[in-house]
Amino acid sequence: MTDIRVRRLNDTAEFLTRWTAHYQRAENPSFYQSPAWMSAWLESAGRAALYSVEASREGRILMMGVVGAGPRRPAVLGLKEVRLQETGEAALDEIYVEYNDFLTAPEADADMRRDAIDALAREFSGADAIVFRNVRAQLAAAVRAWAAGAWDCVTLGEQTVYVVDLGAVRSAGGDFLASLSGSFKTKLRRAITGYEQRGALSCHVASTEDERCAAWERLTALHQASWRARGRPGSFANQKLVAFHKNLQCHAGEAVHLFEVRCGAQTIGVLYNFIHEKRVLNYQSGFKFEDDNKLTPGFVCHALACQYYLDAGFEIYDLLAGEADYKKRLGAPSETLTSLSLERPSPRNKVRYLMKNLRR
Repeated sequence: MTDIRVRRLNDTAEFLTRWTAHYQRAENPSFYQSPAWMSAWLESAGRAALYSVEASREGRILMMGVVGAGPRRPAVLGLKEVRLQETGEAALDEIYVEYNDFLTAPEADADMRRDAIDALAREFSGADAIVFRNVRAQLAAAVRAWAAGAWDCVTLGEQTVYVVDLGAVRSAGGDFLASLSGSFKTKLRRAITGYEQRGALSCHVASTEDERCAAWERLTALHQASWRARGRPGSFANQKLVAFHKNLQCHAGEAVHLFEVRCGAQTIGVLYNFIHEKRVLNYQSGFKFEDDNKLTPGFVCHALACQYYLDAGFEIYDLLAGEADYKKRLGAPSETLTSLSLERPSPRNKVRYLMKNLRR
């Protein structure tokens, strides 16, 4: 018989020890479930109300997860939500987990995700909603199956993940630029030529502590400058997000790459990448944009990164979820991540639906 328990997460060190052991034998775990990510996230969460979800049989852990169950926001009239691998605090949740799921062993039952959702609904009987953001297909199916009309299952959004199949490019000759479509390939070659007229293009992954600190500063400056020029604050204006990534870099070590591209002595872009087995995940970037729109630093940096990681033996360059033009032009659709909210049929939710309809 499977035992599923939901408990307040008080001893994070003890929890991480068990999480790490379970991660080593989990089925298809993501970087966002790695001990490094979880350690950094739990440290950054501070005093947030977090709970562990664990399914076991005969003392053997088969599935683990963490949910946040913060206070009602806004107080009195707002919603009380339970969120998988999120805290409910907006500044912290800008960390933005993808490939979200429970960490599951290969021998776990097919219905175990639904059983875990049922345990959450019973444990948090006063919550208005249980939110699953950016979840993989198997969990999305379990959420929808569990609802089965008893609760409202609201699809908050769907996002396609775009990836570059470096293994396929390698099999076709190993030239990333040659693998691109005609017009886009011409555009990229023209941009590369434009840069090379100024100075040689070079790529470098920061390796020493001094190099990593300097590359991080350049990433932050370039990213913030481009977003402020558009009247937006930029991701690195969020100090809680910055603190998380500093923690992550300490825990992840060489699994975090700051990939810098220079034209001569000038940095034209920095990519912030995660390394997970033979997969490279591009999480954030900063580019030096110029008035000459023939110089496309983003495309050039990503193209050079694809060639660099291809040559280094990696199989996938993952551009992560989103419909940005550069992702569609560089990569191909992979899986779809879905955000769902299970909403309890409560008077509070009925009032909320009524107010929504009145505003339409």
